[in-house]
Amino acid sequence: MMRHVMRRMRVVILVGTGAALASAAIASAAATPPLRTVHDTKNQVALSVPAAWTVKSPDGNVTLAATAPTATGGLPDSVDVVVHAALSGMSPQSCENEAEWVTQHFAHITYTTVSQGPTSVGGFPAYSHVYSWKAPTGQNRWSKQVCIVDLGQVYVLTGTTANDPATLAAHAAALTPIINSIRIQPQAQPALQTPQPGPSPQTH
Repeated sequence: MMRHVMRRMRVVILVGTGAALASAAIASAAATPPLRTVHDTKNQVALSVPAAWTVKSPDGNVTLAATAPTATGGLPDSVDVVVHAALSGMSPQSCENEAEWVTQHFAHITYTTVSQGPTSVGGFPAYSHVYSWKAPTGQNRWSKQVCIVDLGQVYVLTGTTANDPATLAAHAAALTPIINSIRIQPQAQPALQTPQPGPSPQTH
């Protein structure tokens, strides 16, 4: 009798565990928004962003700007990509140092570094800088910025969300896959000019 009861208990536990795992998987799938692939107007980079996000290219000095629907009473989440020519010998870290200087002196943003260091983004060696800052509206913001240097070009990606302890972990986790989805598009190389034969020398 006792053995029969224990066997039934094991069955109930296994069924309950399986149902809980299935429910968690369904909830996770439902929480993942459908994605779409977007490109900048010059087809230099591609990103996978939530389908409901707005995309602009260019947007001022930004090569590709992806923005979430505006949250009530707050600023939207966003991912920006800036592409420009790399200086000779530039590394991902020196690229990020340059981006930090631009942030301070041109964007006039005073930030507090949360973490920084080498990383990998989209299969490329990169350098990451995570920082918090305050928007002109007074809202506390959190950004993750990464720099990639590839084939003479610099790719600076910045994901930003509200620096709210109640939502930061979930929103930062949603921004990271967007940043990691970057695909650098192959650019056509200029065709080599074939020298044309000059006029045949004339004999007199």
